[in-house]
Amino acid sequence: MTGAQCVLVDGRSGTGKTTLAARLARTLGGTVVHLDDLYPGWSGLRAGSEYATRAVLEPLARGEMPCWRRWNWFEDRRAETHRVTLGPPIVVEGCGALSRANRSLATLGVWLELDEPTRHARAVARDGDDSWWAGWRAEEDAFIASESPASLADVVVDCAASARPGEQTLVERIVDRLRSEAARRSVVASGEPAPVARAR
Repeated sequence: MTGAQCVLVDGRSGTGKTTLAARLARTLGGTVVHLDDLYPGWSGLRAGSEYATRAVLEPLARGEMPCWRRWNWFEDRRAETHRVTLGPPIVVEGCGALSRANRSLATLGVWLELDEPTRHARAVARDGDDSWWAGWRAEEDAFIASESPASLADVVVDCAASARPGEQTLVERIVDRLRSEAARRSVVASGEPAPVARAR
């Protein structure tokens, strides 16, 4: 990989992906790409994930500027073009971010876990209704069955109130892993023996 560092933040709806991604990007001085802006509608989780591969991850890995078009949910079509500046780290967040194809092109993968009743309550509080919940859950189920994103993650977080670390602690943990991975890749690129990875 020749482009900027990239962190994938994935998890089902209501796990806190957007909040974590924003905090992480601020800490890193980077940019967030939201899969909500890439999905082509409520039945487009897989298509949005694959669009992120083509428009964001693959160009980034080649050292090229990612360029993607936002999905206009009201007009049901692609809208304006966005470009991501190379250099600062990029955080890609949303269910579908952590696919096998995307993980092979990214620096680090993060998966958030949380029970469905808590996630559902958060989603209703956020959106005001749950008319979309069952259909989107089916989209998530299909993606998870196909890609097993938790198994691809470098960091798996239990987001239950009794288990989740503080936001700053979690961000620091991810940043430390990111730095370790960057150092490992630098050693590999130099041709020196790579250090043995420690279990997470």
